[in-house]
Amino acid sequence: MTSAIFSYILYASIGIYVFGLARLILRKEGLRNKRWLSAAFICWPLFMLDEWLRLASATEFAFVYGLSDVFAVIAITCCYRAIKPMLLAYPSSRKRLWWPVIITAVFQSTVLLIPIEDKQQWLAASPTGQPLLLWPAYIASLLTGFSVLLIGILITEHIQMYHRHLPEQAVDIKNLKMPKLAGVMGSLVGVAFMSILLVTAATFGFFPVPFWESFHHLMIGTALLVVLFSLTFIRRTSPSPLDYERLDEGKASPYENSSVISKAERYTIGSKAYKKRFLTLDEFCKGADIDPTSLALALQLTERKNFRRFIFHYRLEYAKNVLLRSDAKLEAVAKRIGVNSEKFLSDYLVKHLDTTTLK
Repeated sequence: MTSAIFSYILYASIGIYVFGLARLILRKEGLRNKRWLSAAFICWPLFMLDEWLRLASATEFAFVYGLSDVFAVIAITCCYRAIKPMLLAYPSSRKRLWWPVIITAVFQSTVLLIPIEDKQQWLAASPTGQPLLLWPAYIASLLTGFSVLLIGILITEHIQMYHRHLPEQAVDIKNLKMPKLAGVMGSLVGVAFMSILLVTAATFGFFPVPFWESFHHLMIGTALLVVLFSLTFIRRTSPSPLDYERLDEGKASPYENSSVISKAERYTIGSKAYKKRFLTLDEFCKGADIDPTSLALALQLTERKNFRRFIFHYRLEYAKNVLLRSDAKLEAVAKRIGVNSEKFLSDYLVKHLDTTTLK
């Protein structure tokens, strides 16, 4: 990596960071968990500290060299805490989530044992080989890659689980998905894996490039910056109230299932809940005084359907009995293709809900 290209990439990343930070400040009212996202934004320039020193040729500050990698782990952990409430209605707080931060910080502190003269040399050209002697110079970067990989996979799994169970806890799911965020997190996982390979190769002398640390920081830093920037966009989600472990276990008594479904049917008809746009399981169950997971289980075990199909059954009946009679052209089309065509009625009803509010 030439000095000019390296400087250009760093300046470009600063510009993107400032733009993302401005978006964060301007969208403070619409973003969830801004506190965690703000903390992640603060961590990003701290993680890139070694590169700022290289850019400015500030060898007089070499004593802080190698003490910044842990901030990438803190940043991705804060992103996890910011994303989780978007996916779960009742997110749990796990102290073990911070273990990667603690472990990375402890091993990173061993860089203080390295003489300042060596650090000044490494700002110009990163060390390669001699893992038994120079392990304090490699361990923090390696642990950072593993930690970002681990937490990135955890976030990606949460998003995939949210998408998989979305029909079980929302009706109009088209605008509730987060495919772009899932793609961004998947890219972060891939970059973290490549960073691990890079650091490992440099540690054992397989990749004798004097700027491998800069590659490592730019790879992780750029991927994190993309994640941070993507989180400044306001997203509409439906945090799931479901107990996934209980749902996957799939155990409930027939009497309980029958009772829950009967109660749900009475509430649906009495409140005309099927007319409500963007109806969610959480909102429905609060009105019907039903446990969300119990209803999802009952529908799954008894009727082999999810909450979305349960509500759509009533919407289709409403479409056949009310909407068709009020629209002569629609009725003619329905008769031609079959009034009981669920595909036709479903497509029409979704279009109707997108353009008007059912009354």
